[in-house]
Order: sequence, then structure tokens, then C-alpha cells
Amino acid sequence: MSDIFGQDIALDEGQQPKVAASGELLLSDGVDTGLQDILLRLRTPLGSLFYDTEFGSLLHEWTHEESTQASRMALEAEVRRRVAIDPRVQPMSVTASVAAWDEKSVTLEAGWKFVGEDHRNNLVIEVGGGKIEVVKSDVHPG
Repeated sequence: MSDIFGQDIALDEGQQPKVAASGELLLSDGVDTGLQDILLRLRTPLGSLFYDTEFGSLLHEWTHEESTQASRMALEAEVRRRVAIDPRVQPMSVTASVAAWDEKSVTLEAGWKFVGEDHRNNLVIEVGGGKIEVVKSDVHPG
């Protein structure tokens, strides 16, 4: 089912293009492309792209919020909404929950299934210090 994912320039953990020894840019494909697209959406502040003001998320805005039940629920809803926007994500499969929240950072766990895929994709997202770090976690650690 990689045809629903397409291809894109592969990015490393620092959001820099991956380059082969020959100097050519490496491409992502399949589920890796879908995962990269979701990571980009979560890391990009909503409205910051002049050519697509609907792309991005509001995760950056929670770095200075107080940890209340309402703010936790709103942040979880924001992550679920931004992941679910991707047309390759199976409807009703997105989950998000706050794992930790202190005065310096917020840690969330998110998961979803892509259409036509059997396994869930899981991320641990840390928002703090003006940046968003994402860790891909295996569905079957071990």
C-alpha cells in the first residue's frame, strides 16, 4: 500500500535532508513518508508556512501553560486532531495522552494506525524549551 504514502526527501532527527555518499538526496517511501509528514506537522507552528497556513500544530503554545485538567485535555485533543488530519490515518484510531507535565516541559504519548497497515505507530513527544522532540517507540518493545 505504499502508493498512498508517496515519496519525499528523507529527513534525519535534526530535520536535515539525508544525503547519500554520492551527494544525492535520499528519499523516504511507504509508512516512513507518512510518519515523517506527521512529525513535520506536529513540529511546525500552525500558520508559519506562507504557502500553507493550515499546516502545523499548536503544540508550541503549551510550553508555558499551567498543568490543569482543562489544559491537558486541550493538548491531547490538539495532538489527536493534527494527526487525524492526515488522510492516510485510519479514522478513529488516534490516541494521545499526557504522560508528564512540569514547569519546563510536557511529555505526551500518541498512537495511530495508517489505512491498510496492521500495526500502530507510536510517538513520545516532548514539548519544552522552545523545541519539540519526538521519539519513535516500537509497538512491541523488546
